[in-house]
Order: sequence, then C-alpha cells, then structure tokens
Amino acid sequence: MKKVLAVLLAGSMAAALAACGSTKSTDSAAQSSAANTIATEAAGASTEADGAATEAAAAATEAAAQTDLSGSKYLSDGVMTVALNSTFPPFEYLGDGSDDFSAITSNPTQATGFDVALVNEIGTRLGVKVEIEDMDFDGIIAAIGTKADVAATGMTINDERKKSVNFSDPYYDATQAVLLTKDSSIATEDDLKKASSIGVQQGTTGENIARGINDAATVSVKSFNQAVADLMNGKNDAVIVDQSTGEAFLSQNPDKLKLLPGSQFKFDTEQYGIAMPKDDEVMLGAINGALEAMKADGTYDSLVEKYINNYEAQ
Repeated sequence: MKKVLAVLLAGSMAAALAACGSTKSTDSAAQSSAANTIATEAAGASTEADGAATEAAAAATEAAAQTDLSGSKYLSDGVMTVALNSTFPPFEYLGDGSDDFSAITSNPTQATGFDVALVNEIGTRLGVKVEIEDMDFDGIIAAIGTKADVAATGMTINDERKKSVNFSDPYYDATQAVLLTKDSSIATEDDLKKASSIGVQQGTTGENIARGINDAATVSVKSFNQAVADLMNGKNDAVIVDQSTGEAFLSQNPDKLKLLPGSQFKFDTEQYGIAMPKDDEVMLGAINGALEAMKADGTYDSLVEKYINNYEAQ
C-alpha cells in the first residue's frame, strides 16, 4: 500500500512540475513575442521617420532647383557675385586653388572656406555661376547691390545692418571670443577695461564690443590677420574675434596664443546671414530655399564638418 501511495505521489508531483514548466515556457514565449512586436513597430516607426525626412529633403531640393529667377533683379543674368573678406578662417581664407568649386567661375584670390563652399553649393542649386569679390570687410555693406549681389563673409545679422540690406535665414550661430598671448593675465571684462590696446577688424561686431568695453584702447585694422600679427608682436594686449576664427588662428600658433570663450566675458550669441539688396525678394526667397534644402538633405552638415570642424591651419 505504501508503495502504491508513493507511486501515486510521485506521479502527481511529476505532473505538477510539468505543468509549472509549461507555464513558464508559455510566459517566456509570450514575452518574447511581445518584445518582437515592439521591436518591429519601433523599426517601422523609424523607417517611416527616415522616409519622411528623405521626402522632405527631396522636396526642398526640388523646390530650390525649380526656382524661377527671371524676376530677380540681380540673378536673372545667371551670375551671382559674392563679396567676402578672406582673412576670416575657417569661413574664408586664401587657399591653394585645389578646391573643386564647380559653380565658381571667378575667384582671383583663390579664396576658400565654409562660406565659399556654401555659396558654391547655392549657385549649383540655383543654376547660376558664382563670382568671388575679395574686399575689405568694412566696405562690403556699401558694395552690395553695386559691386556685389550678395555678401557671404561670416556677417552677423543685426538691426544696424538691416537698415541697409536684407539677410537670409541664419546659417550659423557664433559667439565672440578673446585671443591672447600665452602669458597674458587677462581673464575678465574688467581686465579688458584696463588693457592698453584691443585689436579688432574694422566694421565687425567685435569692434562694437571692444568699443563698448574700452573705446580708448580699441585698435581697428583692415584684417584679422593684421590684428593677430600685432597681438603676437606685442602691439595689442588682446584681439576680439569670433570663436571659430579664433580657434583657426590658435591652430596656426598653438605655442604662442590662447583663446578664452566669450561666455567668460558675457558676450552674446550671434547669427550669421547672407546679406543682399533690399529690392530683390525673388533672390531672397531663392537663397533661403537653397539653404533649407541643404540643411534638409545633409549637405550643410557635411560642409560644416569639412570646413569648420576639420579646419587645418594653412
């Protein structure tokens, strides 16, 4: 009898264990199925998002390509003349002519850099030739509409300039910084107030900032190249320059210079725009359309990576 009971109990336990194992197996399978479903739905959503982004980029590119420039006062002749100042690396500086700028048909100083690549791409998308006019920065606003159709030269959008020109949508955010010699003790705005000379380029927002801090010490010159040379020769105590450009000059002279961020001096963020005459809304719309398309299809980010993030000292 005891044997029979033992056999019956063993059988009951085996059945219970089998049932328990079956339940765990079923739960595991259900969880796996649910996880697969979620993963599939997520992948589908990602694919849809990628597809939407691709469609948006294609639509923006197509819109730019189909822009009718016949009503443009300055671009209807098929040529876009671009003013810049080639002492502002990595946005514009003198190159060796090795860049493949297919839309640029005239570039006497072989200027290169982010802005040059930007207007080349805009010209390509709008189907116009691009001619580069390298000139002093402080004369560029006056040249727009006469010697040049547009200006693409790291120009900050501000209310004063808006009185004379239209600006495209912003294409780059920037802040001013302070370039110093390695041994300089300048570290604050109060230090700049005590400086004997602050180098700036004429007509820039850096000049405005310097004059607001220490007008008597502000030394305005035609180019940043000159301002930085004067700094290294001991003629300037500091140079106020855009952060990216300051980094470019620093990369050229890493053993002699240092760069302090604008946040240390409470400088505001600025935005660059392409400047153009006020009497050509067709051109304004066309350039904004090209910029939008470049940002949508990844071309803009590629140019930033190549010309700004990977700038190499010349």
